[in-house]
Amino acid sequence: MEYSELFWKVPLKELKQGYSYQDSTEQYICLVCGKAFEKGIIYKAGETLYEAEKYAALHLAQEHGSMFDYLIGLNKKLTGLSDLQKNLLRMFYEGYSDNEIVKQLDGGSASTIRNHRFALREKEKQAKLFLAIMELLEQKNGKPRTHEKSSPKKQLVPVHRTATIRDERYAVTEEEYQSIVLSYFKEGLDGPLSLFPKKEKRKIVVLSHLINRFEPGRRYTEKEVNAVLEEAFVDYVTLRRYLIEYGFMDREEDGSAYWVKEGVPVVTVERRSELLQAYKNMKRIAGVYAVKNQENGKILVGSSVNLDAIWNRIQFELDMKGHRNKQLQRDWKEFGNEAFAFEVLEEVKEPKAGQEELMKQLAAMEASWIEKLKPFEEKGYNEGSR
Repeated sequence: MEYSELFWKVPLKELKQGYSYQDSTEQYICLVCGKAFEKGIIYKAGETLYEAEKYAALHLAQEHGSMFDYLIGLNKKLTGLSDLQKNLLRMFYEGYSDNEIVKQLDGGSASTIRNHRFALREKEKQAKLFLAIMELLEQKNGKPRTHEKSSPKKQLVPVHRTATIRDERYAVTEEEYQSIVLSYFKEGLDGPLSLFPKKEKRKIVVLSHLINRFEPGRRYTEKEVNAVLEEAFVDYVTLRRYLIEYGFMDREEDGSAYWVKEGVPVVTVERRSELLQAYKNMKRIAGVYAVKNQENGKILVGSSVNLDAIWNRIQFELDMKGHRNKQLQRDWKEFGNEAFAFEVLEEVKEPKAGQEELMKQLAAMEASWIEKLKPFEEKGYNEGSR
């Protein structure tokens, strides 16, 4: 059972404590991020040694804070609580008196707060009744609520605690994460996005990868955010909106500042190394290419670490009216996409080791072809003239 499913299936006691013990794997699973702690293993924190359950509780407190704060911070669609109700519950939890809450809210009266307390108690009673009804229904259908034994599951990628929605879309294994990143960032970890996926799970992986291009703790202007995202994708406005919507970023109401939300995990050195190794193992063809306008003969010469991916990206950017080469963009609009052809001018036969060395190798090859073809002014779309 994946931990995102486990989150909804565990008994209330385990949901409150924030972790669940799985008999089948003999592990304590964090219900917030899915991290597992194996029974019988001793874990060390500082100078103190902990058995697995104690360490699971310590992990929860250190990485995610109190379970109360985590649960109440979930999206309204999940909790059914309004912002006012959430604020009141936080103050009740912290021990504020009714009169103190009135002062905090800067209005109302103690009797109004008592009415809110009564309404929340009624909501609690309704929740208990509904839970009992659902348990009776499942028992009648022969589906006990207790989770069944299952085979060990693969480690899941931790979910950032600021995620605005929590469901199966966030249940991503390390293998899935790697596969999605390789599929959508075809030109390297720090390269452009080939396209923005439509499926929610893939969107989340792409966004969790992109957020690492921003420094935690730094405040960015909207222009700075746009500049970073435009390097990744022509439709940077969509990326910016989804980073906010899915809880990776926050901003001032007037848009004057943006920042990475606290609790968003940065990519680990281990994961980045694994991704880099996966890129090395992929069979990609690097080289120099030309985009040719068959109506007027003008060409654009460029190079890429992945010739199989670059033409799709160029076409996408041109279709989105976001390609940086304005001359090429104008002709694409005038003549249509069918007027253009893609040609590989030269492939890298023996690529240099390392991304930086390969880029230098490609730059030299590209410069040689530009010198040869002189794709400037009436002959081409490259900037400059010879």
